Amino acid sequence: MRGSRVDECGDVKRVEGWLFLIAARRLRGQFPHKRYFVLESGIASCYRAKPSNQDEVPIRKGIIDPYTRVADNGRESIHGQVLFVFTVYDSFDNENQLKFGVRSAEEAAKWMNAFKAAAEQGPSKGKVGAFVPSSGKRRLPFRRRSNSGLVSYPSNGQEAFSPDDGDWTGALSFKEGSPDVVATSPWRIIGCKNGLRIFTETTDHPGFGLMNMLKEDQPALMAVGVVNASCESIFETVMALGQSRAEWDFCYLRGNVIEHIDGHTDVIHKQFHTRWIPWRMKPRDLVLLRYWRREDDGSYVILYRSVKHAKCPPRRGFVRAKLKSGGYVISPLQSNGSQLNRSLVKHMITAEWKIWSSCLQPICAQDITLRVLERVAAIRELYKARSTVSMLVSSPSTDTLAKDAINANGTVKSAHEGKGGDGGLNFAMSPEPAKSPSNLGEGNSPFLQLGDGDEFYDVQEDASWWKDPENFDGPRRYREVEGILEEDDKHKDCKSPGGSKLSAAATIVKRLHDLASSVQKKQHNEVGMNDEDVVEVLSKEGTLLRGGDAVTGSCWNTADADTFLIRGKQYLRDNRKVKAEQPWMQFIAADWFKSNKREDHLASRPSNLVQTISSKFQKTPGKGGPPYFFIINLQVPGTTTYSLVLYYMTHRRLEDDPILEKFVNGDDRLRNSRFKLIPHIAKGSWIVKQSVGKTACLIGQALTINYHTGSNYIELDVDIGSSSVAKGVVNLVLGYLSKLVIEMAFLIQANTEDELPEHLLGTCRLSYLDINKAVPAIPE
Repeated sequence: MRGSRVDECGDVKRVEGWLFLIAARRLRGQFPHKRYFVLESGIASCYRAKPSNQDEVPIRKGIIDPYTRVADNGRESIHGQVLFVFTVYDSFDNENQLKFGVRSAEEAAKWMNAFKAAAEQGPSKGKVGAFVPSSGKRRLPFRRRSNSGLVSYPSNGQEAFSPDDGDWTGALSFKEGSPDVVATSPWRIIGCKNGLRIFTETTDHPGFGLMNMLKEDQPALMAVGVVNASCESIFETVMALGQSRAEWDFCYLRGNVIEHIDGHTDVIHKQFHTRWIPWRMKPRDLVLLRYWRREDDGSYVILYRSVKHAKCPPRRGFVRAKLKSGGYVISPLQSNGSQLNRSLVKHMITAEWKIWSSCLQPICAQDITLRVLERVAAIRELYKARSTVSMLVSSPSTDTLAKDAINANGTVKSAHEGKGGDGGLNFAMSPEPAKSPSNLGEGNSPFLQLGDGDEFYDVQEDASWWKDPENFDGPRRYREVEGILEEDDKHKDCKSPGGSKLSAAATIVKRLHDLASSVQKKQHNEVGMNDEDVVEVLSKEGTLLRGGDAVTGSCWNTADADTFLIRGKQYLRDNRKVKAEQPWMQFIAADWFKSNKREDHLASRPSNLVQTISSKFQKTPGKGGPPYFFIINLQVPGTTTYSLVLYYMTHRRLEDDPILEKFVNGDDRLRNSRFKLIPHIAKGSWIVKQSVGKTACLIGQALTINYHTGSNYIELDVDIGSSSVAKGVVNLVLGYLSKLVIEMAFLIQANTEDELPEHLLGTCRLSYLDINKAVPAIPE
């Protein structure tokens, strides 16, 4: 927001600037009050005007304690103007919250990070109360139950929490910018047009020629180009639906917002004219579900897909086309000489233009799609022209367009088309501050580290690069900060961590060897039940079958551990990640439940497989205890609630894994700051891959997790509905679920030298899940 400033004095960071405090009124709904906020040393102060001296008394003051959380509410229309809104609330009482608004997504991210950092500092000393009102029903911070009694952590929270423990935003918190999955690129270049590189999506079923072109599901096409403007400015340009769009979108006729779902999702209607399509074709229109988000590195993701809406039936004179998937990815690039703001724009489309049937229909449809993708070149030329005009008239940069105002009736109006709302509120966006080369250091976006020759960056190399002699280049090391591969010319052979290449059989033997020691195996044999017996029983108990991708749908298996990149032993010094070794735990079963309500604490139910195995061991006491289970219950909200339950097992004692023992015996705040997920869409549409990503995220800082513990298990119930962003991504995934192969890895984040290197708890590979094959949840 214009006027905000960040000052650092030693370890103390001061953030100040204007915010809109959004208050609820009975008759007028929400109304923004412009206030000046100062956030310093974990204490927030609110003033009616900018304070002239330090002795001025604020109208509101309080500490940002460790129970303060931040949720990203996206864009909201308030009295005809658009604000980027976020909420600061008490984690133990969601009703106690403060709602703020700013004029840009970038400014919202800065303030959310500031509140997050203040919460991580721990409770401040003094008699100042909480900034966010609380109900008083809080537990004491930094305390947990131990074997020797109640233990209090230090007031600075270093033992339970470190500054690197994660994000507190309400969106999926992708803390680390570089991909954490080794995978092949889903795109292949096919040509260059108007200064744009054109790519096509690689399919899982290779084939060429006319027959492949005539398939019903055509691959997506993508145009990639560099635009000399800030990501935020381009984002506003693409999102606009007013008259300003006519300056660059040669396809666009008119459009409006039909329904505003939440701050990140809405339904829009676009109509196209006929000047850009082949002769004698009627104009097309689209009804689209539009979703957007801002990444931590400053990138913007905008996704579209066609939907049906009762308020927008097919219109006379227009043919309703179908956009299977489409969108933009706008990422920052390193400055180039005098050009400080540069962005990489990717525009992807898969569409059915409803052309009359003929053998040339796919070819004609592809030509139309390529024509639409040329809008990236139009955006590039738009900003080039604006930059030239700006230099000629010696005026400030005007590369930022005004936002659309979403009126109550769903129409869209640009700021320059007319005045509306509170005349005292200036909603013009401020230009993005320039980034000097000295600021492009550690912790910045991987895109800022790339040279001119690396502007198109997708993913790392395939995980099987060392297995194929034809593709063998020698070992490679992964540098997280740069997000690129670094060659090691000193070695000629790719070796396993043990020094020699492991065969598939040796890998299996090593994995089984890690599950239990020889003494533990002897104890289980005396009971009459070894590891293989346990795995066999549990595999039959789960509602999902175990199998490969080619065997059957709706099945599970383990994912290759070396697909995922985790923190190495020297991570705190060199920020490098290494390929993961075999997990600590074994993936032994999966359940796919449905219900009319959220199902919690499944492991405690008598018919659950955890109780089944535990009872078998209890029948012969004194001869070895039951294995320890780590259960992850992913709860998908909706009219019908789905639960994907993953069961992991180990015979290792918790004392042998200090970081796991600390996680199991710690409090919820510690657990939320450490439990990490690495997602990967191994097979599926590009739009799902783009939505899910390949970067590790701290789930507990983005979603609500309810923890349940027993004598030999811990269950994590992950409520996906607790975040509107995560809920939107999962709803998108559900639409493609039967065509996806999903891989996930779970681990506990290591923050200290003693905890490094990281180790995977477990992995999973879910193939072509069918919603119709979900079974009713087991009774309580």
